[in-house]
Amino acid sequence: MTGPAAGEIALLRRLANLYHVQTSYVDALDGRVAAAPEALLAVLRALGAPVHGTRDVADGVRARLEELWRWRLEPVTVAWDGRLDGVELRLPAAEAPERFDVQLDFEDGAVRRHRIALREAVPAGRRRAGGEEFAALRLPLKERLPAGYHTLTIIAPGRQLGSLVVSAPRLAYAPEAGKRWGVFLPLYSLRSARSWGIGDLDDLRGLVAWAGRAGAHFVATLPLLASFLETPYEPSPYVPVSRLFWNEIFMSIPGRVTERRAGLKHDDAVLAAAVGEARRLNARATVPYREAMALKRRVLGKFTRRFSLQDPAYQAAALPAARPSTEDYARFRAAVERLGPSWRKWPHPQRTGSLTPSDYDPEAAAFFAEAQDAVRSQLLALARDAYRAGVRLYLDLPVGVHNDGYDAWRYRELFAEGLSMGAPPDPLAGEGQNWGFQPIRPEALRESGYAYARAYLQHHLEVAHMLRIDHAIGLERVFCIPEGGGGRDGVFVRQPSEEVYAILSLESHRHQAVIIGEDLGLVPPGLTKGMEEHGITGSYVQIFALTGDEARPVRPPKRRSVASWGTHDLPPFAAWWTDADLEGRVAMGLLDAGSAAAEAEARRALKGALAGHLRRRGLLDEDSAAAVFRGSLRLLAESDADWVQVNLEDTWGETRSQNVPGTTDAQHPNWRRRAAYALEEMEALPGPASAFATLRECRP
Repeated sequence: MTGPAAGEIALLRRLANLYHVQTSYVDALDGRVAAAPEALLAVLRALGAPVHGTRDVADGVRARLEELWRWRLEPVTVAWDGRLDGVELRLPAAEAPERFDVQLDFEDGAVRRHRIALREAVPAGRRRAGGEEFAALRLPLKERLPAGYHTLTIIAPGRQLGSLVVSAPRLAYAPEAGKRWGVFLPLYSLRSARSWGIGDLDDLRGLVAWAGRAGAHFVATLPLLASFLETPYEPSPYVPVSRLFWNEIFMSIPGRVTERRAGLKHDDAVLAAAVGEARRLNARATVPYREAMALKRRVLGKFTRRFSLQDPAYQAAALPAARPSTEDYARFRAAVERLGPSWRKWPHPQRTGSLTPSDYDPEAAAFFAEAQDAVRSQLLALARDAYRAGVRLYLDLPVGVHNDGYDAWRYRELFAEGLSMGAPPDPLAGEGQNWGFQPIRPEALRESGYAYARAYLQHHLEVAHMLRIDHAIGLERVFCIPEGGGGRDGVFVRQPSEEVYAILSLESHRHQAVIIGEDLGLVPPGLTKGMEEHGITGSYVQIFALTGDEARPVRPPKRRSVASWGTHDLPPFAAWWTDADLEGRVAMGLLDAGSAAAEAEARRALKGALAGHLRRRGLLDEDSAAAVFRGSLRLLAESDADWVQVNLEDTWGETRSQNVPGTTDAQHPNWRRRAAYALEEMEALPGPASAFATLRECRP
């Protein structure tokens, strides 16, 4: 069997370009990797191109050109700093009317109208396709718009085209200049005497209070979004059911009982018995997600059992802070329990978004609705009180969602069937990564006016004054892997980055929130440039900045960055310094002894250069992990970085990782490991106290 002819390959590349699909990329070793024709075809099909094989490509090119040029107004228009100087319209040259009516509908209800004669339009290009001549015209406008989301409509005889106008400051929000610091700990790993088997929002409140007393400016944690914790079961905070709803497991049951005491009957004896069970769960070596969720559900269920989502009294008494979509989410979660764990296998009406009361248990739906209101109201109160005390909540926005989750069901037209997101091979993952969840189709998101993206940003920013965008490379391009493929089979799809930056900037100003991009890994030049141009704070990880060069052993962080030693996917400092992580990877079968020895040898140069630098600075008097960590932390604290983050576990010398990428539950308890100390114990430890003193001294 012969492959595609050269002419077919050229046409395929042209079609890929029309859909913003890269036909090659530069890898981590500066080599150029060309996309296989089969991968390009699979990605193009998933993005909506009408192609099944290379023979269809010529027709696909004609259809795409027709789509892009026949009466085309871009669905989204950006007005940086409120300046809208014109819009481009594409149309058949023979159909150009004598005039265009333009209407601007503002967010506040105001309206402005313009009439533009054809002779005033500025020619912006021509294209011939399918035997027809098309023209691009720039319609002049001199508008100064308030910040916000507005609608622009162009009206011509028999035509009406609309575009969302995002009027945004060119630079994202930034607080007054200053050097700030904060602490990090996954909420699930946090525990206290009052925990119910897992860290909850009462525990987070306690951590915020302690950090605030110590002088911290922020408290960071992993994503707090809804997860499948029964059937299906996926505790990873980076594979949420939804980016629009918080995780019910983090609600404080005692707090909810207190809130609802007037509206819901409660049983002190039942609550007391539940507290006893919670204490037993707290004694488990790892976080018992299923059992903790079952306990909270059982107790809260006793207060909601007599209600249903159809009961007006319930609506009035139990959901004062809920959003309309909460009911939809609650019904979906209940339907999963009745119809099966994968909505893709449900009957057609339910699979396509229509649920009836017979599709779910009303008690289950009532629980999810009540729990959502509980966790949201508690998180809102916590964030408000923290900010008043000078402490920002620093949350994390994952790059994707569970394929069987709520978002993929309710917004299924946005997701690219047949593709998975991932990352190409790099030094840490030689075969690349396939994350398993579907990417969003950028054109579909644009056509929807970014409604989904705006909603999940607003959901986070109503509580977070700092928000980390996981895998910020996705602002510029997304690595898409065809179904059944691996990390070497992916293709990059370029994203409408200017529009995304505009929305991020607008929302950051509206919520007075700092936006941080996780710009690690194979970073394209466009990402660095875009983040700098729009004031997006970057990420600096000290372990990646070690050079082994005695003259310059550590590359310093940029000013606009959040600087830390590592991440949740990397070994803690003490594990790295003692090579305990290498021993663990050998035990898990991830490394052989020879590879581990080679990696340890390579590290030796990094460690030696770092220790020598610290000694010359007078920051090291012994080579213990604790002493080197203290010196490294001072380097961070004294740096120009606007923000410095310390992982609390590094302050007491933890050697166990929170997550080891590429492992199964049988190999490592990812996302389930508790902190070695309870919150009450942490406050008395010398390690955190010493770290806090250093940070206060350098960043008062």
